[in-house]
Amino acid sequence: MPALFGTSLRGTMAPSERDSQIPVFHGAGHLLRLIADLVRRPRRRECPEPVRHRGVAQGREGLPVLCLVAGDDHAQLARGIGYFLSHADPRRVPHCLHDLAAEPACTDPGSVEAVRRTLERLAQGFARSVNGADGRVRFRRFGLVNWLLQTGAGSGANGAGDVEGTENSLLQGLREREFRRRRLFGLLRAPETELAVDGNVPWWVWLFAVHVFPLAWFRVRRGLGREYRWLLNQPYLAPRDPGTFIGFAERLTVPHNQVEDPEQLRKLMVNAFLEDLRIAFRRRPWRPRSARRTAYCVAVLSGTAADNCGPHLLRTVIDVRNETGAFDPLLLIGCGGEPPAEDTELRADWGHSSLWELSDRLYGGWRDTFLHTGRARNRAPWYLPVTVPALMPPSDDPAAKARYELTRRQEVAQDARLRLPEPPLWARRVVSVAVACCVLATLLGTAGLLWDREGAYRTAHCGLGRFQDDADTLHTVETGECIGVSRHGFTFHSPDAELNKTLRTIADQNARADQIHQTSPERPLVTLVHLSALLSTTGKSTAQLAYGREALQGAASAQSRQLRTTGSTEPILRIFPANAGSGMRYGTRVVQILQGLQARDPSIVGVTGLDQSREATNATIRKLTEAGVPMVATTLSADSLVRQSPLYFQVSPQNSREAEVAAAYADHLVTGRTKPTRQVRVISSADPTDTYSQTLSDDVARQFRARGFTVERTAFSPPPPPGGEPSSTAPGAGSVGQRSCSYPGLVFYAGRAEDFETFLGGINESCNSAPPTVIGGDDVARLAADPVRRAQYPGIPYDFLDFTLGSAHCADSSELYAEMSRLFPEECVKVPNSSLDGHAALGFDAVKLYVNAVKQLREDAPGMPLTPPAVWHAISGVHGDGALDGESGIISFGGEVDRQVPLDKLLSVQRIDDVGKPTQAGYCGRIGGRVQSAWCPPLHPERGA
Repeated sequence: MPALFGTSLRGTMAPSERDSQIPVFHGAGHLLRLIADLVRRPRRRECPEPVRHRGVAQGREGLPVLCLVAGDDHAQLARGIGYFLSHADPRRVPHCLHDLAAEPACTDPGSVEAVRRTLERLAQGFARSVNGADGRVRFRRFGLVNWLLQTGAGSGANGAGDVEGTENSLLQGLREREFRRRRLFGLLRAPETELAVDGNVPWWVWLFAVHVFPLAWFRVRRGLGREYRWLLNQPYLAPRDPGTFIGFAERLTVPHNQVEDPEQLRKLMVNAFLEDLRIAFRRRPWRPRSARRTAYCVAVLSGTAADNCGPHLLRTVIDVRNETGAFDPLLLIGCGGEPPAEDTELRADWGHSSLWELSDRLYGGWRDTFLHTGRARNRAPWYLPVTVPALMPPSDDPAAKARYELTRRQEVAQDARLRLPEPPLWARRVVSVAVACCVLATLLGTAGLLWDREGAYRTAHCGLGRFQDDADTLHTVETGECIGVSRHGFTFHSPDAELNKTLRTIADQNARADQIHQTSPERPLVTLVHLSALLSTTGKSTAQLAYGREALQGAASAQSRQLRTTGSTEPILRIFPANAGSGMRYGTRVVQILQGLQARDPSIVGVTGLDQSREATNATIRKLTEAGVPMVATTLSADSLVRQSPLYFQVSPQNSREAEVAAAYADHLVTGRTKPTRQVRVISSADPTDTYSQTLSDDVARQFRARGFTVERTAFSPPPPPGGEPSSTAPGAGSVGQRSCSYPGLVFYAGRAEDFETFLGGINESCNSAPPTVIGGDDVARLAADPVRRAQYPGIPYDFLDFTLGSAHCADSSELYAEMSRLFPEECVKVPNSSLDGHAALGFDAVKLYVNAVKQLREDAPGMPLTPPAVWHAISGVHGDGALDGESGIISFGGEVDRQVPLDKLLSVQRIDDVGKPTQAGYCGRIGGRVQSAWCPPLHPERGA
């Protein structure tokens, strides 16, 4: 600090050298105290803290314009104040020292350019990095106004004249200014970067990064940027004329601004300058930097005189303060040789008071005058003129030196260091960084938690997010399988392209059903859930489970046919495929999902599917019964299933009828022959949960004994699931096949198709040239329907029972295969083989059974709600003339209320000869006008027929 105030704060010079350079005057300490009181920013509000006057704390409405009258010493005085502000504790006060006498442009007192240059120098000083990260001020609004006032609107991007208009050149200049202010845009549009991007990325990336994105950003900024919007809303120069930003901006450019009112231009610049200061000091909880500003900005104008722009600038600042009524955090200190003209007469009584009375009388008088007359919007109340006594230069006179030392010790020593208040604890940088780190950690933790929860949700819901379709009706279970109800085409992560196409086809038809329902709301909307085991234990589709896809294709064919009908009683049909996991093991959990879905969608009236007669299937049936949902099974045949629920129906025959037909065919086969002999070995699964194999083997043993056969029972142990234990100590299916080679009688296989393949492998290894006579149950049809798997063991003929005639093809006029040829044309090639297992036909008939029941309800009782109990009652009445002549034979429940299985349902015997070609050996049951084979059991009459 210059030795103006009588002491060196840093003490870097020797006392003698320092003292020889330090002039001093009486009252210097009081002046420092006044500046310190005015500079310190309060913790609350924007107005300064109250100042004590005669021992009483009094409020303050604003910062005065401090006019220091120092004669020829004003330059030294200004430098001393700058040093005082620079060495504040703990940080410097943001300030700018500007010498008006040294500014050539300021020689014209009323010049707009002079005021602009002065404000520009002040803005540059306040924006310097020496003020620190918390003290710097960004002048966005004044910077825009200042740029426009210096811009020649008639010059283009290259400086050439624009004869077509100024708007394009001005917009181009504004864009370039915006791009230069943004580091990202400056980097993107730098020549070397632009060439690098152009040469290393696709053309469309270069076009977007260098041109489209920056231009789009500028258009958004021009409409939403704060400085652009502020310029159109500030009160000076009528900014709404002509009504657009570009129009008003053109008025500020050269030469158009020459015709504008100079006073309005000066006020516009000053208001923009002050508004940037107000924004920088505006207190916001989310801006701790503004709370760390504990000192107001100070502009020290040295050489303020009537022949330069200083007084005009001070007057313009006061006018803006009066007209806007806003507090601006700027302390203006003018150092000159004379006080402002506006204040000479008004406060002649105290305007030249000595500095000894400054704190006690001078400032108090200014405040009283300001409170009483400041509302009149005059300039005079804002001025606080202070006459600074002549400086006391060092002297060789011992008495003068003594007075100098005494003044330095008494007046200056305690006031030479400006001590600023510390910012609030919460706003300090360390705390702010800590809070920011905590907030960031919390956000990251929350995001991580949400991510983990979302990841856990996706893992638990088959990879679907919580807002995706079907996410709430799908779950991943312990085995890795995806189970649940697919309403919108979810494929359960199946790798089988044919199954995926089937599921997507059903989803498309469901969407079409919704559209039809919107256009024809008078037609009933009916939804069926096709519940089955679509995937294997590994979650992957295999050829062994192709029957699940075929049953779905049959259901989809029935749905497609129904959607093309237009009658008012014809229901609009939707089908929701559902996967119950391998072996139907998760059927009960899927039913729980179905119950929640049924509560939201009352159109769900029934369930189809339900394959594999296992204990898990029995539990699923009981759970559906608790939910009050009727069922129509497609391929189930175990005798015990009908005892699980009165709501259960099936379109396939029972094992008891299958055993009766098998015994009749075996009796026909051995009659009059010496080989095979009249004995049978019944081979079944040792798995106690395989209800199908257990009941079929029991029924076969009983029926064969009734035909005079000697019955022998043999069990095999199926392979356990991955990670499981064998179900028994019985031999495997391959070993049982090897032991059957020497058996002279019939071998009846009552197990699953996947184990039958192993059974044939054992026969193939031991007696390929002379295999035993083998008859398989209906599950063997799944293997026989696959020509690839069937061809693995040529030369081993066998018979098996089938639920269809096995002679359909896409050229038939049947409803099923007409739809199959349209929906799944690729299946037509496989129909002669796939029809052997009858699953497509059974799936088609199960859906048709529901459709006919709903139609009957609408005809008999049009006003009755289509509830699951009503549909169940309608299904139980299917018999006689109301029987369904389906693709798998006639479905009639014989007129018995408690009958749940079709009466005399069609069963055929298919034979795979020694070259692997399937042929039909006969059929039994009701099928149109055809007559069953002579060896078949007699048909049962319908009750009431």
